[in-house]
Amino acid sequence: MLEKNKKHRTLQHLFKIAIILLISGVIVAFLPKVATFDYTYRKGMPWHHETLIAPFDFPIHKTPEELQEEIERVTREYPPIFQHVETIAPAQVNRLREKIGDAPGGTALANELHAIYEKGIILWPDDLDPGETRVITVAKNNLAREKEIHQVYTLKNAYSALVACIDGLNLPREAKKKLVDLNLNDYLKPNLAYDKPKTRLLLEKKLKEINQIHGMVHRGETIIAKEEWVSPEKYTILESFKIEQGKTTGPARARVLVTISQTLLTLIALAIFSIFLYFSRKRLFYSNKDFVFLHCMFLLTVLLGISGHALEMNILLIPVLFFPVIVNILFGGRAALFLLLGTVLLTAYLAPNSYMYAFMQLAGGIVSIYSLSHLQRRGQLFLAVTLILATYILVYCAFTLIQRGTFSTGDLLALAALTGNALLLCLTYPVLYLVEKLFGYTSEISLLEFSNPNHPLLRLLTKKAPGTFQHALMVANLAEEAIYHIGGSPLLARTGAMYHDIGKTRDPVMFIENQAGGTNPHAALDPDESARVVIGHVAQGVELAHKHNLPEAIINFIRTHHGKSRAKYFYVSYKNKYPDRAVDEAAFTYPGPDPNSKECAVVMMADAVEAASRTLEVKNEENIRALVNDLIDTQLKEGRFNNADITFKDIATVKRVYTEQLATIYHARISYPKLEKSAARPEEEE
Repeated sequence: MLEKNKKHRTLQHLFKIAIILLISGVIVAFLPKVATFDYTYRKGMPWHHETLIAPFDFPIHKTPEELQEEIERVTREYPPIFQHVETIAPAQVNRLREKIGDAPGGTALANELHAIYEKGIILWPDDLDPGETRVITVAKNNLAREKEIHQVYTLKNAYSALVACIDGLNLPREAKKKLVDLNLNDYLKPNLAYDKPKTRLLLEKKLKEINQIHGMVHRGETIIAKEEWVSPEKYTILESFKIEQGKTTGPARARVLVTISQTLLTLIALAIFSIFLYFSRKRLFYSNKDFVFLHCMFLLTVLLGISGHALEMNILLIPVLFFPVIVNILFGGRAALFLLLGTVLLTAYLAPNSYMYAFMQLAGGIVSIYSLSHLQRRGQLFLAVTLILATYILVYCAFTLIQRGTFSTGDLLALAALTGNALLLCLTYPVLYLVEKLFGYTSEISLLEFSNPNHPLLRLLTKKAPGTFQHALMVANLAEEAIYHIGGSPLLARTGAMYHDIGKTRDPVMFIENQAGGTNPHAALDPDESARVVIGHVAQGVELAHKHNLPEAIINFIRTHHGKSRAKYFYVSYKNKYPDRAVDEAAFTYPGPDPNSKECAVVMMADAVEAASRTLEVKNEENIRALVNDLIDTQLKEGRFNNADITFKDIATVKRVYTEQLATIYHARISYPKLEKSAARPEEEE
């Protein structure tokens, strides 16, 4: 048996090691295989690191502001393209010649119109501003030539040129008037048509040709010296070096070294988390389901943290607290805190300002842990999100003022990203519901719903076994108070206690708390038959719980509230009645298992002491203390709490709490005096 247990434990450890290695491999596969930039600097602040020498040649990139300014300049100065429509000029000039005929000055006016069309008449489109355009490109006969604006005509200028031509002719006034009265506007039509598609196509080509760099730094040159001020020029060079170092993967040997280093760091972070589970939450460590789930939460948190780098997003927008918040609600703050520690230490180096990022996430995580402890209402989550956002903003502003001494427009974008980060955390509520349904976990919000006395199963208990329901309420009050003192989930203990005896609804009169009129049906049964009926309420309770879709966390209380203890009353009765018969121990023993959590253990104790306290003839504090100590010590000696994470100190505290609670319940009451007949008024005697 010992050898079998040892082999099982070895397999358990090998399984967990395999899970850790698998998750480590997945994380390393997604981590960027580039050397990281391990320097922190701010414009206008001194360079506090050692003198930085360029390890390779790299270009000096233009800043985004410089590039944007150049794009705007090229867009503004790029000449729009106009097509010269050849057919318009001959048609309009011939129309004018036909109209004028042999009139004096007609030939000169027609020649002037032809000259105007040769230069071109332009009609400005709505999306071009003539005031901002100095030069246009005129395409004629597959040849393009740039012209300044003053070299082409508008309709108004063309009309003025024709009138000026007429005024300059050496003709009588009547002849000039005859030419002006020809309605010259009818012969003016724009022959320069804006070619928007070609303009856009060539402009895009021109924008692509913009040089992204304005210089080079050669290998061996000093990038910046120690304590040198980070001027705008030096800042641009440092940013360029950071970009180029991120692109440089180096030779295969360097990539292998980076991969090995990342694997080592990942294993260390996972080991920190796993060691915490082993020493602080053994139940979670030895439960394969919980172990795998928690390590998957670790994996998803890391992948979420590095997604900003992979997608080139603002890392402040990534809600890395998403999965730690879920772990906090389901498993408590300590598990969530160590999950956060391991993941933040692993992903912070990808952030532009690693120390600020790590500080911000840890501070926000701690705030979320304390604000979401015992989550029992929906509004609590939104309050926690608000506090997390406030923490983020305070940390960001503090670091910005320390490093730069002022705020800039870019900080507004950072604060907007932090706001989006916090709002995304609100999605943990619907995701939590899915996690509960998929993995069978139970949050305190769900426990609140199940502890409602209007739940169909509790209504059934109230109706069919009212005495048992009152007993369950007493046990729930005792267990809840005990958990408040020794730590754990009071709501889980209370809810489990409410349901622990639901199996008694099948045959309620077989249990003394539901019997009335002094009739005891066990008097007609042999002790072994009575034991079978009484012990059967555990299995019947589990069956009812499954039928009503109770979560495993509550069903666990039904299974374990008697553990593997013995139905002593019927066992002793059987031995007294049949002293010569061999006793089948299994017939008088509950199927178990024994309690496997602190909450289940206190419910077992509360169930025993509450039922036994009713039999005390004198319910004073001394008798109650003796009863509580005797019952719980007996359970302890029988090994009922060996599988539960409860200490001797906890058990001593539970004894004290139960004694005080029961003594308060059964406290002595004042005996009201009767009115003596001699003191009664005549009307009272009647």
